[in-house]
Amino acid sequence: MVGVRLKQLTKQYSIAGKSFIAVDNVNASIKSGSFTVIVGKSGCGKTTLLRLLSGLEQKSAGEIDWLNCQNQSPKVGIVFQEPRLMPWLTVQENIAFSLIKSKQPAPSSEYDSIDWVESTLALLGLTPFRDAYPNQLSGGMAQRVSLGRTLCYNPDLILMDEPFGALDYFTRKRLQLEIVDLFLNQRKTIIFVTHDVTEALQLAQNILVMDSGRIVREIPVDIPYPRQSAAADVLLLQQEILAALGGL
Repeated sequence: MVGVRLKQLTKQYSIAGKSFIAVDNVNASIKSGSFTVIVGKSGCGKTTLLRLLSGLEQKSAGEIDWLNCQNQSPKVGIVFQEPRLMPWLTVQENIAFSLIKSKQPAPSSEYDSIDWVESTLALLGLTPFRDAYPNQLSGGMAQRVSLGRTLCYNPDLILMDEPFGALDYFTRKRLQLEIVDLFLNQRKTIIFVTHDVTEALQLAQNILVMDSGRIVREIPVDIPYPRQSAAADVLLLQQEILAALGGL
């Protein structure tokens, strides 16, 4: 598990001779083993911030300091909004792909790679579907496979970019409960991006409210899991987030 400290982190793009700032002088600290949600309107810089943390984008200015990290940079796993599975591979092969790609053994010497894939399948309820191909899966099941591929890589940090955004309401709620259970059992450091305030309040220990490339509010969520959307304490925090986003 790792944490991260952002110091005046900035990302500027130039398009057609014009420049704009997607991430603007962001300062934030994310604790090791915590579940942080970045919430904000579309286009506010959430995804760009995640891409900076993953190394898919290079910063224009500022610092990204990794905490409790033995290496210079941590192992980072990413779950995108689309599952991005290999259509020619089975569920089991898609999950094992991260081990092959990273050329690293299972995360514990007591397991070999086959055992680690088996345990990941079981953890996510995918064992009965191990031989299925992506075109035979529902959207929710495919997203579960995508998460399994990330977990099999055994990352220090899991980044999730609106992974449930394209799913129906019921599947989305079910996967929200599953990701919370997964977090409580494994205590991986998770940074989750969403524009859905209700979803943020169901998942987060800490919420970073983002607007126009900046972190405008940090809101701790000291409410036990599982949470009820209509509970008074949840509704109060919802109003606080909406106010920070100019939604009231």
